[in-house]
Amino acid sequence: MIEHICAEPDIYRIEVPLPHNPLRYLNSYVVRGRDRFLVIDTGFNRPECREALFSGLTSLHVDLARTDLFLTHLHADHTGLVGDFSRSGSRIYMHPDDYQYLVDSADGSTWRYAEEKFMAEGMPPEEIKNQFSNQARKYSPDPSFTVRAVRDGERIQLAGTEFQVIHTPGHTKGLCCLYIPEKEIIFTSDHILFDITPNIQYWYHMPDALERYLQSLDKVYDLPVRLALPGHRKGDTSIAGRIDALRKHHARRLDEVLQAAATHPGATAFELAPCLSWSMRGKLWAEFPPTQKWFAMGETLAHIEYLLHHGKLSRQEVGGMYRYYIV
Repeated sequence: MIEHICAEPDIYRIEVPLPHNPLRYLNSYVVRGRDRFLVIDTGFNRPECREALFSGLTSLHVDLARTDLFLTHLHADHTGLVGDFSRSGSRIYMHPDDYQYLVDSADGSTWRYAEEKFMAEGMPPEEIKNQFSNQARKYSPDPSFTVRAVRDGERIQLAGTEFQVIHTPGHTKGLCCLYIPEKEIIFTSDHILFDITPNIQYWYHMPDALERYLQSLDKVYDLPVRLALPGHRKGDTSIAGRIDALRKHHARRLDEVLQAAATHPGATAFELAPCLSWSMRGKLWAEFPPTQKWFAMGETLAHIEYLLHHGKLSRQEVGGMYRYYIV
């Protein structure tokens, strides 16, 4: 599906399906300039995404040789088809922190680190093994492409429009929003979503991801915005109102972790995770699909890490496993 979003600049949204994924679809945005085009994010490296994206680009008469691709962050549902653009001669823009993570992930080492971390946090080996079907593993891109690194606050001309890069770490270390100051339009990627909550998880190379995320929300809170275009689902006009709601969501989740730790002193993160409120349509923890259990575990750890850094929880290692207590 193609939707015409704006006439000046000329912006379109291509709905790229994400099969068997609760996100349902990715919003890939296209900006048509006089001489060049801009595409923002791609979808997974799988046939269904490729068909939807490139049939949409063909309908919009996009010439990849005259196209710039901006990858907002490293996740495979946003970067999976980058190879198609690279082979066609497109210029590819991305924050260096997330590009480096993709490079480091090529040999599987980042996944092995995460598996070892989750096991130390109480996740059983059989649950770890279930993650081998994770779409982020199966449909991620080959990182052997060249990027033009972008930095926070940088102004870049793409498709005849001046964009400002806003680095908003939290969801990933290198996530960037794109902002058009003249038109007060912001592409929020997965930093701000409007009818679902961005996943904030533990990262080995970004201490206290939740703290970084909350700081990044503050960074854009007062930004003049007439139109916000998210990476998934529908957008809205008020990012300030949505940021208020997101901050309340994480405050509630922090309280839930503290209450769970008080009720179950010495519990592992894997034992605390089922005590939190998750939007899984009434499913019990044991019924969670493997990938959703992985994301829930990562988000629980992000909130635990925040509480550790703020002196609300303590941690003890017992038998090679971490256990948590109220301070």
